[in-house]
Amino acid sequence: MASKAEDHRVFNKSQAFYEAINARGKDYAAEAAWMRAMIGVANPGAKRILDVACGTGAHLRFLHKQFDVAGEDADATMIDIAKERLPGVPFRVGRMQDLAVDRPFDVVMCLFGSITYLADAAELRTTVARFAAAAATGGLVIIEPWIAPQEWRDDMIEASFVDQPTLKIARIGTTERYGSSAVTRYEYLVGETTGMSGFSETHVQQLFTDEEYRAAFAAAGLKPRSERSDLFPHGLYVATKQ
Repeated sequence: MASKAEDHRVFNKSQAFYEAINARGKDYAAEAAWMRAMIGVANPGAKRILDVACGTGAHLRFLHKQFDVAGEDADATMIDIAKERLPGVPFRVGRMQDLAVDRPFDVVMCLFGSITYLADAAELRTTVARFAAAAATGGLVIIEPWIAPQEWRDDMIEASFVDQPTLKIARIGTTERYGSSAVTRYEYLVGETTGMSGFSETHVQQLFTDEEYRAAFAAAGLKPRSERSDLFPHGLYVATKQ
């Protein structure tokens, strides 16, 4: 996921554990299969996909055999993991706010609520405009939102656990809200065969409204439709570039 921080990182030391932590509640293979089917209907001739805020390339590993794929993420460590996983796939380090491509893509997608690491609604508008500029005529711009303001709950405590033979992780998170910004503070305890470690991370995300997403699409000359699936609890915005 991309960040607005100066070093462009949200994740402190958890990149290597990212998928293990999300494994219980996220099925990357099923999500990629759903995306393949949806793209096949919405843009049957699609050949090239750009995954913005691609993380470790978890979705692209299930798409790269059917499409020419590329990925971009602000976190250099995430990109290193993606390159090791998918040799030959073009990955680069870059902020979504600065997205620019040499050749347009048939699909430009930004999944898993990564779009909410932007600073505010104004940055959302300029970033969606960059997505639109990176898409070919007839291409798709796909954004997976995150929690809406009315869904947010203050002072929550969440926990995630990983219990693998050579890896044990406990992650505890507490939440706060400051206006439209949601702050989650995580504490990690990690056990590996090499020893124990602990560290902290703070994630700041924006609680964008449906109106703000649609206004950003409209400003970019796009009219999104809402797609629903149990795989994507907050839905998807899908727009075709005319």
